[in-house]
Amino acid sequence: MNTCEQPFSIEFSQWLRRALERGVPMSVRAFAFNLFELTNIDNAKFGVEIVGAGKFDQTDSDWACNEVWEPIDRVLRIPIIFSGDAWDDCLLAIRSLLRTLLEIDDDMTRVLKSREGVGIGFVDGDLHIVWCR
Repeated sequence: MNTCEQPFSIEFSQWLRRALERGVPMSVRAFAFNLFELTNIDNAKFGVEIVGAGKFDQTDSDWACNEVWEPIDRVLRIPIIFSGDAWDDCLLAIRSLLRTLLEIDDDMTRVLKSREGVGIGFVDGDLHIVWCR
């Protein structure tokens, strides 16, 4: 099934599940979802990537810069129909989706919650903590 035939929330969940199923080293203390603007991509203005950080600090968002892990499929394009045209709408949509997924008790969320925290934000912008111990 391609992107046009399924909601982005399902595509996001499947992308994240694939990333985490391949294993995450114990050196990862937190996960960061980085949002960024794309150029010259049809039907997608923004993208999201997941990385694992070797440190976590709720008071210092630079923890997300300490990358120690990335999945093989690091980046996912976000369709404009989901993200909208504005960066703040995109942030709200992906943050809401991530919060919803974190409420589900399954293998994917257990991996995310097995570490100290999960954050989301635009590259070179503010990092928002979505979940932490």
